[in-house]
Amino acid sequence: MRLKCWPLKLPRLDHFGLIASHYERVITQVNLAHLLELLCLEPSHRLLDVGGGTGRVSSGMTGLVNQVVLTDPSLGMIRQAMEKDGLQPASAHAERLSFPAGSFDRILMVDAFHHVCDQQQTAAELLRVLAPGGRLVVEEPNIESMTVKLIALAEKLALMRSHFLPPSGIAQIFRSLGAQVSIHTVPEDRVNAWLVVEKG
Repeated sequence: MRLKCWPLKLPRLDHFGLIASHYERVITQVNLAHLLELLCLEPSHRLLDVGGGTGRVSSGMTGLVNQVVLTDPSLGMIRQAMEKDGLQPASAHAERLSFPAGSFDRILMVDAFHHVCDQQQTAAELLRVLAPGGRLVVEEPNIESMTVKLIALAEKLALMRSHFLPPSGIAQIFRSLGAQVSIHTVPEDRVNAWLVVEKG
């Protein structure tokens, strides 16, 4: 499903840039142990964190792999990420990643897929830069949860371009591009869903 961004002639508010310096104090922590289990990291791996913001998630993985690269379109978020040891931050939109094909063994995208402008193009780019046999883990708020429905409404009122999909909808996008996808949930977490995307 393709989404239209604001017209280029209209400035778009950088919501995340405005809150970057306070972001980690107010945002919910992720289930890092579960993410690591799904990623199956090895010391030789190159990891890409797309839409990684301040690096709050991938900064905990820098000692586990060979390289951790983080991308985010918000310069405010990138500035915060630059203060963390072991991260290599770069400003980029998920739809246009400036890396050669097959550059990364593992890719992580936490709480960001609903923020991208073009979800189909983002999925294609993630698979393009993922190495053959590589694995991508997407953690997303599950719109089937009432809590996330309220979050989605709040983001709409804040004029964010968020577009939440159910886990099955996200999985279908990646499957349409030839990837194998499995959906994971944790009984004690009714808000988030995890998708493991594997490239043959």
